[in-house]
Amino acid sequence: MPVAEFLALPARRVALMPLSGGTLALCAALLASFALAQTTAETKAFESSQYRYSVALPAGCRHDEGPGTLDAVCSTELDPEKSAMASAAAALVLEVGAEPIPDEAGKTPADLAQRYDEAQFKAELPEAVCGESDKARVKIDNAKQVLEAARVVYTADVACPEIKFLGLGERRAAVQFLITPGLRYRLMARAPKEGFEQRKEAIDAFFASFRILP
Repeated sequence: MPVAEFLALPARRVALMPLSGGTLALCAALLASFALAQTTAETKAFESSQYRYSVALPAGCRHDEGPGTLDAVCSTELDPEKSAMASAAAALVLEVGAEPIPDEAGKTPADLAQRYDEAQFKAELPEAVCGESDKARVKIDNAKQVLEAARVVYTADVACPEIKFLGLGERRAAVQFLITPGLRYRLMARAPKEGFEQRKEAIDAFFASFRILP
């Protein structure tokens, strides 16, 4: 028998061996992860010349646009048909809001931070993110203010309480407010507590995709 053919025999034996249960489970997990990555990568680009921003949202969501607002309401599977029927209160919601503030045009980041400070940012979150008027019921963590070259950026993590009469459990949210000369942007990603981490890749991609246009 030729040496090359003899050395190839172990590899052939491995290829012909039946897969164990553990190996099959590992393969299934890898395929599921690959499928999730493929789904997450499918996005739809949006651009607003009026409010000078662009953003990419998952293509499998329902996209609702209004004056200065853009929302993506997404089913757990990012399935277009299921997203079309999903309730914004109990789904993954990615939201962009833009508000012109003409009297802040030309202001420096330090000026902007004085006109809208961290205390005002935190005071706005319970109602804006959770729809909750009782601020004591909303937990805000990791609130942060960063002064950049031409804007002020506020970020925070928010835990919205359950709403029993609506059958809603606890929801988690990540928020980012960008205060620029003349325009304020509010970005939010909110989902039921158990699904927030499952969709973290889509949430991170949403925040990373946001751009302020010249």
